[in-house]
Amino acid sequence: MHPRHARYDDGATERRVIVVGDNGLTLRFIKHLIERYDFRVIAVFPEGPGGQRDEIRKEAEGNRNLVVFTRPRVTADTIREAGLTDAYAVALMDQNDVGNLHLALKIREMSYYLGDETLPRLVIRMYNNGLRDNIQKLLGDDEDGVFVESDAEMVADTYALAALQQLPPGDIEIWGRRLYLSRRREERVDAQWLVASGNRIGVELIADDEAEALRYLCLAPDRRPARLGPMGRNAARVAKESASALRGMLNKSLMGMSIALLVVFVFGFVVLLNDLSGVSRPTGEGDVFYLLALLAGGGIDPDMGASGLLKTTYAVMTLSGSLLIPFATGAIVQAVVDRRYALSEGRRVRRVRDHVIVVGLGNMGTRVVAKLRERKIPVVAIEQNRDAMGVRAARAAGAQVLFGDASNEELLKEADIAHCRSLVAMAKQDTANLEAALSGLKCNPSLRTVMRIYDPEFAHLIRQNLNKAAEPQEAPPHASYSAPEVASASFAQRLTDDKVLVTIPVRGHIAYIEAFEIGAGSRLDDTGAHRATKIGSHRLLAVRRPGGSVRWEPDAGFRLSAGDTLLVVATRKGLNDILEACRPAGAGR
Repeated sequence: MHPRHARYDDGATERRVIVVGDNGLTLRFIKHLIERYDFRVIAVFPEGPGGQRDEIRKEAEGNRNLVVFTRPRVTADTIREAGLTDAYAVALMDQNDVGNLHLALKIREMSYYLGDETLPRLVIRMYNNGLRDNIQKLLGDDEDGVFVESDAEMVADTYALAALQQLPPGDIEIWGRRLYLSRRREERVDAQWLVASGNRIGVELIADDEAEALRYLCLAPDRRPARLGPMGRNAARVAKESASALRGMLNKSLMGMSIALLVVFVFGFVVLLNDLSGVSRPTGEGDVFYLLALLAGGGIDPDMGASGLLKTTYAVMTLSGSLLIPFATGAIVQAVVDRRYALSEGRRVRRVRDHVIVVGLGNMGTRVVAKLRERKIPVVAIEQNRDAMGVRAARAAGAQVLFGDASNEELLKEADIAHCRSLVAMAKQDTANLEAALSGLKCNPSLRTVMRIYDPEFAHLIRQNLNKAAEPQEAPPHASYSAPEVASASFAQRLTDDKVLVTIPVRGHIAYIEAFEIGAGSRLDDTGAHRATKIGSHRLLAVRRPGGSVRWEPDAGFRLSAGDTLLVVATRKGLNDILEACRPAGAGR
């Protein structure tokens, strides 16, 4: 079993976390653990210079909650010497997947060997997706206290949400319903609750003042789509893509010929429908289409008794029909050649609208493309390196890939930047990302940008200056995040929230969604639902009865009973408040 704590804040300074690693992500992860959650951290890495070791040592000099533990080589025995048996958790943050897995297996084996019944939590940074998804077979899952996470995957969610101007954590699926965050009150929702208020000075969670509202938690309408709904949407999407592909197949000359043929066939349809001087007299539109098909294929006998207009129509239709085959063949061949040329040269294959431009197809950029394509968002990616691993993955996901410098205005115009939803700059160099975003704004002043910036302070300054004109309650058009900062915060949460369902970040503060069962004889047993809400601490969202029925946003007259499960949004202290209120009578801490 792994450690479970009755409260969310008891003895935090007594809990020790062993962190193995010396990179930039590790340093920020250590700071999050100490500054936000008051953990005591033991940093373990090899002796000598390298990575961020000097920075971690310097941080330890002025922080009594950080201790540096070094050995010539880091092994499982090194971690045991650092205090494995007393550790609340061990975080393996090195960039070596196999090395992290090897250490994790040895730590588990050593814990069993030492007879430690409360195994430390394991948080493992893993780059390889395939290995990460299957590692639970070796180590266990979340219930066993093992959290295997990819920093690129965590960061990709944040950048993808920012590209769509959605608030983290995005769509929330709880108790069969969908919830999401909004910056203002929504009209077409079943319920909504104020989560945070504030201004440029500060933020107040679980507030009651809507004048400076920052975040609302909204319950989406319970619309059960008809069976044909997805089929209809898919058919519309296929038709739209086919029309786009057809436009791409036709150049100006072919387009002119297509229009000429269409005019001829419309003319023939009108004449055949109204001129009844021939032998083959149609009795309706269906017969006319039948005659047109025969004429186009040259399969109709001459009719010498027809009028001059009808004879002319027969001749023109037959000759026009003979052009169909070479016309169609030419269009198909041209489409194939143009597509192959476009793919090889990194040119746009088809027109797009309301799409997202992603700059850089490294590990993180490729993940952002995948996240957007999962939501059926059109994507145009720009990559300088033709041999980058992400090129094939992006095309397999359905994105178009252009080759070149993303700061080149001509290339951005080819990516249809004037009609895109946003530009996400995910290159490895901060200067490349900033240059791409500024070039994009030059092409399209109303462009929304999202930038990957390594240094969190630099990212904050860029975001602050680009969004000077935006009001606090408005959605800022520009976002810039430090990838290590975002990932380290997510890793830190894996060590703190035993049962939290969802975390909601709001400008450096965090609100939590959690479920609590009302114990017999507790303070909330046989009381009104309004007693489960406390401004500044926690707010009741829904109640689930023991039989499974759910009541969202219950009014004050709704009675709570033992066995009911409460769904609340709360501050960290509020989690403890509601936990105490639900504790059965006579139960100790």
